[in-house]
Amino acid sequence: MIEGMEIKKLEVHEDERGSLFEILRSDEPMFMKFGQVYISKCKPGWVKGWHYHKKQWDHFCVIKGRALIVLFDNRRDSKTFGEIGEYEIGENNLMVLKVPPLVVHGFECLGGEDCWLLNVPDQVYSREAPDEYRIPLSDPSIPYARWKARKGW
Repeated sequence: MIEGMEIKKLEVHEDERGSLFEILRSDEPMFMKFGQVYISKCKPGWVKGWHYHKKQWDHFCVIKGRALIVLFDNRRDSKTFGEIGEYEIGENNLMVLKVPPLVVHGFECLGGEDCWLLNVPDQVYSREAPDEYRIPLSDPSIPYARWKARKGW
């Protein structure tokens, strides 16, 4: 597992009416601070990535469909520098991934329906000075062949 990241398996409470699961609570160790909440929807066959943040921590949860979230540790001072982490997440495998700053990441939609990725970052997005740094999928410095020739950003 990439240094600094955390995984939280979600407990689903079900009854005859449906189900409920808590994603992130302010009284648990994984929580840092609230920045904002947003959903990124991805269509089948597409990849959203690569990118990273210099300050922001992400808390990803796929709430509809299925996605493959991929992390690349690009931090030279990290114990896991150069490692790739792959996490298939979705409605049947609910979890939260906490992604540290400077860890390059992206996700692809799996299956035949759109996937919805909910993120609770610890920072507010700044349109004037975004903390988002994009890297082409074909970048040779990222050793992840699966996305080299894929469509995405």
